[in-house]
Amino acid sequence: MLLALDVRNSGIMAGFREGPRWSTVVRLGGDRSADELGILLEACARKAGFGPEPGIDEAWVSSVVPAMTARVVAALASSFGVAASVVGPGTRTGLKIRTDTPSEMGSDIVCAAVAARELATGAAIVVDFSAAIVLSAIDSAGELLGAAIAPGLETAARSLRSSAAQIPEIRLDPPRRAIGRNTAQSLQSGILFGYGGLVRRLVEMMSAEMAETPTVDQR
Repeated sequence: MLLALDVRNSGIMAGFREGPRWSTVVRLGGDRSADELGILLEACARKAGFGPEPGIDEAWVSSVVPAMTARVVAALASSFGVAASVVGPGTRTGLKIRTDTPSEMGSDIVCAAVAARELATGAAIVVDFSAAIVLSAIDSAGELLGAAIAPGLETAARSLRSSAAQIPEIRLDPPRRAIGRNTAQSLQSGILFGYGGLVRRLVEMMSAEMAETPTVDQR
């Protein structure tokens, strides 16, 4: 049984898989000790039907939070007795990275590109919303051409609040109209509609630079 962990600044996603399908995917808070992570992952594994028998015999970790990587690896070793494989420079994914410095490419981008290569039938642009918004371009040969990175929605909202004393904390609910009639509506419009335009424009520009018309995969 496979356990895959996606460690980001916004938290940790854990996926349990047996065969061709993911049986359970859960989100965990990110700032936890190795012991806490181990306890949570054991509980998630039991809920997913992966108790002592059958157990977890393979684990992969993609992490863009170096401070958390060692904790996650320790939790997996302690709770499941597995030596986790950490995606990084030198990991054999079969993906060709056509950038100036392939070793600088984040493991989250690499993993998304590998998934797109498996799921898409031709060229693709993957749109990944997290602490950052990442658009990755993959050609029809399954090679990673590069990416565009912008601050994520929550990241932008927090930055605005920290820079402007009168900006309140709001829920990023979908706005009904572009012209907000109060501060919350105005922020929702600017952030959500604004980022919709940002993504749409980047997709258009990246598509124009690619040799084939890509499909867009947002997950």
